[in-house]
Amino acid sequence: MATREHRHARRLGGRTPAILELFPEQKAESFRWHRHDYPAPIACWNYHPEYELHLITQGTGRVMIGDHIGPFAARQLVLVGPDLPHAWFSPLGDGEIITGRDVVLQFSQGWIEGLIGLCPELTGLTQLLEESRHGLEFSGEQALHCGAMLEDLGEKTGGARLAGAIALMADLTRCLWRRLATRRDLETPESTTGGRIARLVRHLLATDPAEIRHETIAASLGMTASSFSRQFRALTGESFMSFLQRLRISHACHLLTTTPMAVTDICRASGFGNLSNFNRTFLSLRGCTPRQFRQQARLIAMVETRRVLDPSGGLALS
Repeated sequence: MATREHRHARRLGGRTPAILELFPEQKAESFRWHRHDYPAPIACWNYHPEYELHLITQGTGRVMIGDHIGPFAARQLVLVGPDLPHAWFSPLGDGEIITGRDVVLQFSQGWIEGLIGLCPELTGLTQLLEESRHGLEFSGEQALHCGAMLEDLGEKTGGARLAGAIALMADLTRCLWRRLATRRDLETPESTTGGRIARLVRHLLATDPAEIRHETIAASLGMTASSFSRQFRALTGESFMSFLQRLRISHACHLLTTTPMAVTDICRASGFGNLSNFNRTFLSLRGCTPRQFRQQARLIAMVETRRVLDPSGGLALS
C-alpha cells in the first residue's frame, strides 16, 4: 500500500518547484554537519547553493535527485551539487520515526575551491564537484569507508573535525561513482519572483543582520511587506521573520564565541530591539541563554586546547 510519502514523490515527479533550504552563515566552522530523523521538516524536496554529501544510515525508500527517481537503502552515499533539487522518501507507518536516518555534510563552493587551491592532493575533487551537479552515487568498499568517516565527523570538534573532513574529501576521489540525474536545469525558479527572492536571500546570508529590515527588503523587490512574506514562505517553507531570527541568533553566537562584547551589546549588534526578546529567542532556538552558550563555548575551547597540548588526555602544563 502506498504511503503518503510515496504518493507525494509520485506527484512531484521531478516537476514541482523545490523549496529553497536556508542556512545562516556559520562563521565558526568551515562547513555544516548534521544528523536528522525521518520524517523531519528538513527532509523535503529542496535545493540550496551548497554542495551536500548525504548518507542514509538506515531504512529504504525512493530517492529523487533532479530528474532521477530510484530506490535507496542503508549506507547509500550521494554527493549533490549546488541548486540540484533532492529528497529521500521512506515508507512509514502511522507515528513511525527512523531515528538519525540522514547524516549530511554541506559546504560552500568558495570553501572547497579554496581548499583545493591550497592542497594539490585534492585536485581529484574537481571532476567530482563538476559531475555532482547531476548528483553522484558512490559504491563499493571505499564508499562504505567514506560513509563511516562522514558519521565519525559528528564525534569530532574543532581542528579534529576539520582534519577529518579534509581526509574524507581526499578519500572520496578513490570511490566508484555513477551519475543520477540526466539533466541539471530543473525546478529552481530562478527566473521568477521566487528566483529573485532566492538570490536576495543568498545576499542576506552575508549581510549584517542588524541592518536587515522587512519593509526595505520587500520594497527592493517592488512588493508590499505582506506580499513578500507570502512569497518567501511559499519559496522557503518558513516565514521571513523566522528566517531573520535564525540569522540574527547565528550572528549572536559568532559574537559570543569570538569577542568579549557584553551580552547587551551583542543583542543590539544582532538586530534585537530589547534584551528580553533577545534572551527569549536565543533560548527558543539554542536551548540555553546567551550567557550559558558563551560559558559552554569557553569550556569546549579549554577541552580542545588541552587535547592539542596532550593528545593522551593528561595536561602537558602544570
